[in-house]
Amino acid sequence: MKNNLYLLSILLFFSIMSCQRTVQTTYYIVRHGEKMDNSSNPALSEAGQQRAQELKKLLADKHISQVYSTNYLRTSNTAKPLADAINVPVQTYDPKNQKAFIEDLKKIEGKNVLVVGHSNTITAIANGLYEKDTLQKELPEDDFDNLFIVKRQSLPSKKLQLTAKTYGKVTP
Repeated sequence: MKNNLYLLSILLFFSIMSCQRTVQTTYYIVRHGEKMDNSSNPALSEAGQQRAQELKKLLADKHISQVYSTNYLRTSNTAKPLADAINVPVQTYDPKNQKAFIEDLKKIEGKNVLVVGHSNTITAIANGLYEKDTLQKELPEDDFDNLFIVKRQSLPSKKLQLTAKTYGKVTP
């Protein structure tokens, strides 16, 4: 009888463990590609357009389900090639209201998300999702090749991971 109870306990334990699922959301955070000029709302330069294509290639198989961009040409045009390729709309966010945007992003569970921002916003977004001020506050004006990946696991337990990479042509 003790052996049967022991065996039943082990089976019950493994049944419960197999029912727990892992819920992870992955955020890919990039600055817009190189811009045409220093006007208030410039389009992407040829190098910026190439970078947007590189981003599309890099993330095409990552099962991105949501794409966010500010309402500027340089950011939306960086996000658009991937969004078009995966048939997902580009949703706009207000870069002046980052805290609320970060809180909204944290509510997304079990999906992969692209966020395109600016030199003075993407590190704050990555730090906010990672919940630690790990990255410097702003990127240099000539820095366009950073890709920050934040993974947030909510189940079975909360785990956070931040990875910094580069993509496309290296910038100074």
